[in-house]
Amino acid sequence: MTLGILLGCLLGLALVLLALAIWPPRPSLAQSMTRWERERSRQVSVIDGPIEDQLSQRFGRRLVAEFARRGFTFDKLRANLELLERPVESHMVRKSIFALIGLLLPTVLATFTYAATGSVPSFTVPAIVGVMAAVVLFIVPDLTIAQKADDRRRDLRRALAVFFTQVHMSMSGGRGVPEALQSTSRIFSGWSFELLRNTIEEARYGGETPWAALTALGERTAVRDLTELGGALTLVAQDGSKVKETLAARAETLRRRQLAEEQGAAAKADQSMQIAQVVLAVAFFIFIGFPALYAVLAI
Repeated sequence: MTLGILLGCLLGLALVLLALAIWPPRPSLAQSMTRWERERSRQVSVIDGPIEDQLSQRFGRRLVAEFARRGFTFDKLRANLELLERPVESHMVRKSIFALIGLLLPTVLATFTYAATGSVPSFTVPAIVGVMAAVVLFIVPDLTIAQKADDRRRDLRRALAVFFTQVHMSMSGGRGVPEALQSTSRIFSGWSFELLRNTIEEARYGGETPWAALTALGERTAVRDLTELGGALTLVAQDGSKVKETLAARAETLRRRQLAEEQGAAAKADQSMQIAQVVLAVAFFIFIGFPALYAVLAI
């Protein structure tokens, strides 16, 4: 019975894969243009390295291309990896290796177990466990990346509040928007300020406006505050007073949002402590009252 169900699942999966191979889903025009623009703007650098790294990069590009051809663009994953400064090709190779380990490990362990005990081999359960482990291990790296990216986004928002305030003060001293952005980006240290500094410097050398570069950075990293700021600065770029007002308003909004998030986290932690105290009190009363209740019921 179990073997029949497994074979039916494998047959259905094979039919689905065959249908996707024959009639792959057509990506939208926006996805095709985005992928073309990303490939066109990417700077290809040839680095002499070990043959293993070259094969890994080639395999990763092939995986990304195959997923993209079937309509899977992984926009959220790309934004997280962009924020962590990791290539998507290497991440896909890592996911594939984890999935392969999860798929083969139960079967290998079952083989050694049957060989040691001398029993009749049955690979139905190891095969099902292997498929489930492969799916889980294929998803786990994405969850880890998402957690790290969320932490970086919070750090970047904190840095943006300080950065916008300092730019506003610099513009109040008589500097223009590009000069204020450049001078402020050189003051602070840390990965978030370094990211802002590199973005502004690349925009200056590439003949692009800083607010357009900040907008592009916000779109690549899925940081909505950068995208909104870039759009607002694009609208008021010709009026210095409006730029200062926009920066001051954005900095105040970020500070209030961070304060609300911190208060929410503190309230959540306080609630968790209260629940833990209630559970501890109930356990204590059970520990104290159980001997007496047992003695009464035993009579």
